[in-house]
Amino acid sequence: MPLRKRIYCKGNACFVTTSVNKFVKIFKEKKHIEIILENISFYREKHGFLLLAYVIMPDHLHLLIYPDPERAGEVSDIMEDFKKFTSRQLRMEMEKDKRTKWLEAFKLEVPRKRNWQFRIWQERFDDLGIYSLKAARTKINYIHNNPVRKRMVDRPEDYPYSSARNYVLNDHSIIRVDTDFLIA
Repeated sequence: MPLRKRIYCKGNACFVTTSVNKFVKIFKEKKHIEIILENISFYREKHGFLLLAYVIMPDHLHLLIYPDPERAGEVSDIMEDFKKFTSRQLRMEMEKDKRTKWLEAFKLEVPRKRNWQFRIWQERFDDLGIYSLKAARTKINYIHNNPVRKRMVDRPEDYPYSSARNYVLNDHSIIRVDTDFLIA
């Protein structure tokens, strides 16, 4: 399969989608979602990006981020760090909970490295540079309406693991979102 072209997002917002390997719905578990939220917060500080929007769906997540041109590396650097560390944490949590069915689904037939026996995330991720305020708002609406389209909730702000709550209810209790960045 040909590699997808990487988008240079530095100085612009970037819409990122990454999916769980084999689309296993591991983010129905609150503790798995908490691992993702903690790591988004950690890597936003480490890599220096603004979090403009997010949604954590059962088998994938969407982020709209704005990397700080002075601090952040490429989006691929951010995602490599994020996916590598969250994979380890998620695997350890599954081992602790004896989730053998999930662990078997993620087990590699041929381990790549000595300790690399599982693949939690799909190998690649999608990214799209966002170059206008209109495009950013379109992506935010797409992100927020994802749980509604999947009939998980009636209104975007009813889904707890989405930035719709930050925008509509000004609720930053789950994770801080840079909602004021897009005010024009």
